[in-house]
Amino acid sequence: MATATSPADPKEAPKRPDARTTRWAAHRQQVRADFVSAAIRTFDTIGPKATLDDICAEVGVKKPKLYRFFDDKNDLYRAILETMTTDIWDRLSAQINLAEDSARQLTSHIVGEFADIVSEHPNVFHFLASGQYGSVTGDTDHPLRMARGSAERAAGLAQEVLSDAIGDAAHVQMTVYTLFGMVGSATDLWIRTDQPANDALSRDDFVAILTRSIIGVIQANLDPAISFDPDQPLHLAFSGIDD
Repeated sequence: MATATSPADPKEAPKRPDARTTRWAAHRQQVRADFVSAAIRTFDTIGPKATLDDICAEVGVKKPKLYRFFDDKNDLYRAILETMTTDIWDRLSAQINLAEDSARQLTSHIVGEFADIVSEHPNVFHFLASGQYGSVTGDTDHPLRMARGSAERAAGLAQEVLSDAIGDAAHVQMTVYTLFGMVGSATDLWIRTDQPANDALSRDDFVAILTRSIIGVIQANLDPAISFDPDQPLHLAFSGIDD
């Protein structure tokens, strides 16, 4: 005798995504990206003291529309900072060829790509790296948190390469943080507008000095039993690890 089957519980049926909600989320994401792009253009054109009114004028809207897509000005400025950080990592990743490039070439590629981004948007970096970000937003810790996040990401990558040559994770992390601090300070000096034009370093000189400095910091922190030839591919650059 066949048994009757009970109808499926409607509560257990998977919910379909609301098309309107999905469209709004995509629209909101696109508009936020448009505002961030406009803000970067505005800083590039006007300078690090550009205002929200300047940014809205670039978009062609009034401030009330901006506040429909951002909680406040801090939200917009954080989005700019996060976009620049993501762009840096994306462009750096595209330059890395671990199999063929020497350690020196890899370092030069990475520093060169970073220098190109800074050269394209010096006013944005002035705003983000100087006290102006904190004075405008009141969020003095956010750039530091973003820098820490990038440093920790780099430390995780470096751990795979340098752990046997430098030592434990704490030692590798300290070395990476030292490098980030050095690069940040050097970049701040390089893009400063208050230094005489004849004292400013060219892009190539900036890259060359930082490349030598980065390699020097790595060499200074190697285990004494390890030798490092920066002109060899990275997988061959360290010797003495397995001795």
